[in-house]
Amino acid sequence: MTLRLITAAVAIPALAVILWLGTSAVGALVLVLAGIGGWELAGMLRTRTVGPVYLLLPAWSLALVAAGWLIAEEQAGWSMLLAAFGAGIVPALAILLTPWGAGRRSAFVYAIAAGPYVGIALAHTPILRSVDDGAQWLMLALIVTFAADTAAMLAGITLGRHKLIPGISPNKSWEGLIGGLIGAAIAALVVDTAFDLEIASGMAVVLGIVMAITGTLGDLGVSAFKRHAGVKDSGFLVPGHGGVLDRLDSLLPTIVIVYWVSEWSAT
Repeated sequence: MTLRLITAAVAIPALAVILWLGTSAVGALVLVLAGIGGWELAGMLRTRTVGPVYLLLPAWSLALVAAGWLIAEEQAGWSMLLAAFGAGIVPALAILLTPWGAGRRSAFVYAIAAGPYVGIALAHTPILRSVDDGAQWLMLALIVTFAADTAAMLAGITLGRHKLIPGISPNKSWEGLIGGLIGAAIAALVVDTAFDLEIASGMAVVLGIVMAITGTLGDLGVSAFKRHAGVKDSGFLVPGHGGVLDRLDSLLPTIVIVYWVSEWSAT
C-alpha cells in the first residue's frame, strides 16, 4: 500500500503538468502508453500462442494513437483513424484465415483488443485535450473514474457480500459497484460545478453513473484477458500498481464517453 501511495503522489502532479502543457504533451504521453499497453497484451498472448502477432499488437495501438494525435493537431480527419483501424484488421484476420492462424482464435481476440480497446480509446485522449476546455474535460474523466474506483473499493471492502462476477474478478461485489456508481455521480457533479462545464447538473450525475458502469466493464475486460493468460498483472511497469493496462482499464472507455459528451455539449 505504501508503494502505491508513493507512486500516486509522484504520478498525479506529473499528469497535471502534462495536461497543462497541452495537446502535444498529452499526445506524446498516450503514444508511449499505447505502445506499452499493446506490448502487455502481446505478453499475455505469448502464454497462449506464438508468432508475429506480438509485433501487431503494439504497432496497431501506436498507429491508432498517432492518427488521433494528428486529428487533435488538425493535421488529419477522422478518416485517418478509420484507415489506421482498417490497416490493422488485415493482419488480425490473417491470424484466423491463414494456415499459421488456424485454430488460434484467442490470438485473434487479443489482436482485435489492441485496436478498439487500447488504440482507439487512447486516440481520443489528445483529441479531447484539443477541444475547448479540453484540460477540464480530461480532468473530469480522470477524477470521476478514479473516484468511482476508490468508492467501489471502499464499499466492497466494508460492505461487500454478493460477488459480481467471481469467475472473472473474485474481489468485485454488487455492493462495490453501487458504491462506485454513487461516488462517480457525486464526483461528476462536483467537477462539473468546479470547472463550469457546459452540462446540466442532472446530466453530470447521469454521466458519472454511465462512466462508473463502463469503467467497471473495462476493468472486467482486462481481468478476463489476464485470467485467460494465467497472469495476475498485465505488467510491472507501475510500482505497486502492476502494468499500464492495470491502471488504464477503467479509464479507457470513459475517455471515449467524455469526449463525445464534450462534443454534444458544444452543439
